[in-house]
Amino acid sequence: MRYDPKSVRNRYDEIADEEDRQEKHHTLRTEIPREFIKKYLKKEDVVLDAGGGTGINAILMAKKCKHVTLLDISPKVLEHAIRNVKKANLSKKIDIIKGDISDLSEFKDGAFSFILCVGDAISYVLEKRFKAMHELVRVAKKGSILIIGCDSKYGFMRQSLAKGDLKEAISINKTHETYCGMGPRTHVYSIDEMKKLLQENGCAVLEIASTPTITDTVEKKPFYSRWLSLKKLEMELCKKPELLGIGNHLLFIAKKK
Repeated sequence: MRYDPKSVRNRYDEIADEEDRQEKHHTLRTEIPREFIKKYLKKEDVVLDAGGGTGINAILMAKKCKHVTLLDISPKVLEHAIRNVKKANLSKKIDIIKGDISDLSEFKDGAFSFILCVGDAISYVLEKRFKAMHELVRVAKKGSILIIGCDSKYGFMRQSLAKGDLKEAISINKTHETYCGMGPRTHVYSIDEMKKLLQENGCAVLEIASTPTITDTVEKKPFYSRWLSLKKLEMELCKKPELLGIGNHLLFIAKKK
């Protein structure tokens, strides 16, 4: 299937309220990438949050860095981002722009010192992923950190098999495509595929994690006081090579050479 930006935009307009709810809830799906953001983000960084959603990551980063530009394709999602940023009193530190990660022509080469693209935007652009990665790296300064999240091929195959859907698992293995829960059509990556895409665009891969590994997305409420222990366990496991492909999502930390 070919990338249809209108279809992606319309789908996220439809689920904008749920997207905001999920971004605000404490889940391992959202919390693990945020631990890596905290690890690599520097106070002097100028950040591009590409496919930044409802602004929760942008708010986290803006409290710790110089400036954040949040870009997302969905106007309804961006309405949430504007409200969330305003409520956090960070409107002066966060610019909010409607845009597509496969075309960042409004930004100059090397405009940012830190690139965040999680939430699987790089998966939703399907065959435009090559252009999108080129653009993300182009707008990064030399030596910049890029944190890229994507859907996991083997994680989605495992999920399909858990539902008894062998036909879909076989299809995913052959096509590298499926539908992502409530989201649009998605390209699912193997570790080697994403590593190659980053390396071909002049980046060195520093770390790879699964978000999460042995547990699927888990909300905080059922765990209460055990939540921090669960997150600590996942942070210990999420980079284990033998577990990386198990999770539904992968996270790559790279550095532009």
